[in-house]
Amino acid sequence: MARRAGPDGPTPGRRPSRFPGFDVLAQAGVWDATTSAVVHARTARQPELRFFTLAEEAVAAPLFDHLLAQWDDPRVPVLEMIDARLAERQTDGWRFADMPEDDEAWRRSLHGLDADACGRYGTGFAELPREHRATLVEAVRTTGTGPWHGMPASHVWGLWTRYVTTAFYSHPWAWNEIGFGGPAYPRGYLRLGLDRREPWEARDAEPVTGDPTPGEPAHGAPPPRRRPARPPRPAALARAAAGTLRRTAASPRRIRERNASAWLLPRDQRRFDHALRESMRRFSDADEVDLVVVGCGAGGATLAQRMSRHGWSVVCLEAGPFWDPDSDWVSDEAASHHLYWTDPRVIDGADPVPLGANNSGRGVGGSTVHFAGYTPRFHPSDFRTYSEDGVGADWPLSYGELRPYYERIEQELPVAGQFWPWGDPHAYPHAPHPVGGNGEVFLRGAAALGIEARVGPVAITNGRFGNRPHCVYRGFCLQGCKVNAKASTLITHVPDALAHGAEIRAESMVTGIELDARGRRATGVRYVRHGRERFQRAKVVAVAGYSIETPRLLLNSTSRRFPDGLCNDHDLVGRYVMVQGAPQVSGRFTEEVRQYKAPPPEVTSEQFYETDPSRPFVRGFSVQNVSPLPITWAEHVAAQGHWGEDLRRYMEDYVHWATLGALCELLPLPGNRVTLADEKDRYGLPVARFTYSQCDNDRRLIRAAEAVMQDILRAAGASEVMTIDRYAHLVGGCRMARDPEHGVVDADLRTFAVRNLLITDGSVLPTQGSANPALTIMALVDRAAERLAAAGASGGAS
Repeated sequence: MARRAGPDGPTPGRRPSRFPGFDVLAQAGVWDATTSAVVHARTARQPELRFFTLAEEAVAAPLFDHLLAQWDDPRVPVLEMIDARLAERQTDGWRFADMPEDDEAWRRSLHGLDADACGRYGTGFAELPREHRATLVEAVRTTGTGPWHGMPASHVWGLWTRYVTTAFYSHPWAWNEIGFGGPAYPRGYLRLGLDRREPWEARDAEPVTGDPTPGEPAHGAPPPRRRPARPPRPAALARAAAGTLRRTAASPRRIRERNASAWLLPRDQRRFDHALRESMRRFSDADEVDLVVVGCGAGGATLAQRMSRHGWSVVCLEAGPFWDPDSDWVSDEAASHHLYWTDPRVIDGADPVPLGANNSGRGVGGSTVHFAGYTPRFHPSDFRTYSEDGVGADWPLSYGELRPYYERIEQELPVAGQFWPWGDPHAYPHAPHPVGGNGEVFLRGAAALGIEARVGPVAITNGRFGNRPHCVYRGFCLQGCKVNAKASTLITHVPDALAHGAEIRAESMVTGIELDARGRRATGVRYVRHGRERFQRAKVVAVAGYSIETPRLLLNSTSRRFPDGLCNDHDLVGRYVMVQGAPQVSGRFTEEVRQYKAPPPEVTSEQFYETDPSRPFVRGFSVQNVSPLPITWAEHVAAQGHWGEDLRRYMEDYVHWATLGALCELLPLPGNRVTLADEKDRYGLPVARFTYSQCDNDRRLIRAAEAVMQDILRAAGASEVMTIDRYAHLVGGCRMARDPEHGVVDADLRTFAVRNLLITDGSVLPTQGSANPALTIMALVDRAAERLAAAGASGGAS
């Protein structure tokens, strides 16, 4: 079958454009070279197929045409793009336990579709008329969770739509069709807000109509049932404003004295000082360093920076690359796949949790490279949920003990936002950012319902900070901030660690932790680098691989003393892993929202965070803006069952949709855990198996959060809402406790079983609150580092 790569053109096929005259590629001259090269490559002639056989191609090509309603040339080369991805094994890594790996699932599903065609119509899928093909495709979708050729049909449908939407909506022709402004780097977006466009963006020629009046619920929707928020008193408002102003205007001298990272970045247009990296201290494996850290994300990088400041010799081993933001990060959804942990993992349980872009990172900076930058504190009640609500577990330390470390990390990131009235009320170091159309919708709907909302908090500079510039509101926070405005530990803590003698040893996959002959002290770690297994000696070992890889490493580190896994005397390693329920609700509006402008999190409400006795569940949720880019938005629409022409029509309204997301506190349960699967990875180690199921309280809480978000959007004037269930933020698996019968580590993050072994990541959290965990992880590590340093001048753990 002939290759079908079309010439340059404004839109795919002959479909009329709702954005006449708009061509996103006309702006490519101002994009950075890395991004421009990636995007332009998609419009060039695609390589010959390497994965699909001729028989599979004959089924795949018409299947993709149906899923995307691509009937005329020139076509977006979806077939070639998916083939290249499978040939290069650029999968998401994780798989459902009842599904094969993606490459095998594709082959089996295409063969199954062809078999259905032969069984029902007596000929192959490629030879069928269009209406018969559509019938077979729809049959797969409507089978739902039932079996289809030995696989759950819903998983097959998700595989198909995930791959085709990623390919199609990564192409500039598709961006033109939906009015998406594109990378917009380094200039960014200047015109934020409803119905505001950059001079080069085109107005929708067929605007959405029929919306209800803003402030009123949609026709047929139940009236919102929300208690009006108490308006702040003038004196309180004045104090809040004064607190924010005082912190914003404060001298950064004390921050620089404890962490000079922002001042160690280049002053020119580069985003990292290569001389700092090239001249970093390098230790030998034979050197017994004071501290070896496994993982260089939120917890690992913070610990490395703190302990190198205390004069310790530190080696930080990171499985992924040492990123260069200028050349390695791309302002593009599909081309940011390499930022995520995509080594194989297996998921199962009643409510399996997909792993990847929204909860796993790889490379120096870890998941802080691609997190949204949203950095709220936990509430005081989060530290005593068992005492107050009879669920979860009490922490072995209080909020008050962590407060000063919260403040220090907020200053170093720094965090921008309005005065925060919930939990422990406090101001932030930087004033709040302006909001885009998505934030305006949230504020409008919340005000109509009496729901209190605030702008922020985000770890994104509002004004210059050291050598870091102001945010330019380009919306690609989840792809690695090429501006250096969003905090990631790569720029907030690694430079200072290097300047104080730490070594960041990238491309180093730790495979085991070694103990002394008595099994009481860690002596170092085994790791693989450049194909060779090596051993780094250390006086103290800290593991910061997060909630999947940290338990996996401990379970794989067996010995005579720990036959069931390191520190697993009480069968607690890998248990109580939590995710936050993160449903998203989108609403369609007459105005152009253009939710891709500004950072993904803009406005938040924590009004529903605490337990309310009038609700049929304990604990609560927060609500914030989320701003999906085209691929993520297409996956959202496809998850509602829309495909073909229906999908394309919904996508053409992309600039008219606003999206809210909730963070729901799901309870820690012992059966939600990481264990070892039978299959092994490229290092010969058993891969992680993550089993997860919700309880009744979880389900009720998620449904309540969805109802609140639907009410807000309808009150803001949405004519239609759609809801998608999803998860975010892994924590737990090596929980903190007061004794070894209830946890793996103590309040200082030392393991009970091996006192010179620490765990310094989100796996130690006993509960998760309704807040993003990064700030709390870093605050816990800051506190632990202070106490570790106090125990001895150089690796004095005993």
